[in-house]
Amino acid sequence: MTTRLLLVVALLVGATSSCSDSTDQPEKTALPDGIVMHIDQSRVERKGREVFLRVENNTARPITVEAFELTSPRLDDVSWTGDDEIGPTYETDLEFDLPRGRCGTDIDAQVVLTYRVGDGELRRSSGAADDPYGSAALFADRDCAETTLEEAADLTVGTPEVTGEGLTSVLHVPVTLAPTGETDKVSFAGFESTVLFRQTDDSSTDVDVPLGPGEPTTEQVMSVVPARCDPHALAEDKVGTLFGVAVRAPGLADNASFFLPLTKEQRSAFFAFFRTHCGLG
Repeated sequence: MTTRLLLVVALLVGATSSCSDSTDQPEKTALPDGIVMHIDQSRVERKGREVFLRVENNTARPITVEAFELTSPRLDDVSWTGDDEIGPTYETDLEFDLPRGRCGTDIDAQVVLTYRVGDGELRRSSGAADDPYGSAALFADRDCAETTLEEAADLTVGTPEVTGEGLTSVLHVPVTLAPTGETDKVSFAGFESTVLFRQTDDSSTDVDVPLGPGEPTTEQVMSVVPARCDPHALAEDKVGTLFGVAVRAPGLADNASFFLPLTKEQRSAFFAFFRTHCGLG
């Protein structure tokens, strides 16, 4: 086969493939009135980043969602595929892991939904997804606070230690902050309590520790006791070891914080301390 003939064959194959690709694209239409989308997170998933896109079908016909792409100025793009049918006046939650967020203001999430109406052909429609309870925005704000502190200092969580016995015992956690020298005007502002543990008077709360270039490495101690000795609170806990680390910096909200990074072993130490402090065995 000559070189010229090979080139003609290649061009024909390419043209055929291109035509096939274009016909495979779902029809793009306006989102039907009555299809509403929200971003939210289940309370039982608060320790992770699993959230969901809730799709409400307030129309008179069933729809089947096969894919969506979610974009936001504060998040990396999200792609989801599946096969979820939603009957008329019903809703479904399409779960995904929220990517790390960026500093900014509005989430302004936009979704391109790929779906069928009844037994019809695939369609693609664009629409907004609101954040009614601020779940996505809160993730992005925490990620922004964490990134801001990471640029200013290396954070290391030490080994939890207990002093005292019974109801007089206190759990202390040393946290080392070593300035990187890469940015200034960032400060550590203290640790926050949770529903399961409260900060004691000698804990590092409501402080202002600068982490700019030339600042020394500092060790801050988080000291906590159980907020209440309720065995049901411990048994049902989902967020009791999500301690906020407050950060101050230009552009951050006044209450900016992120969760103290704890290992599984460190979290277990908190739960063990709760039991011994409260005499729960």
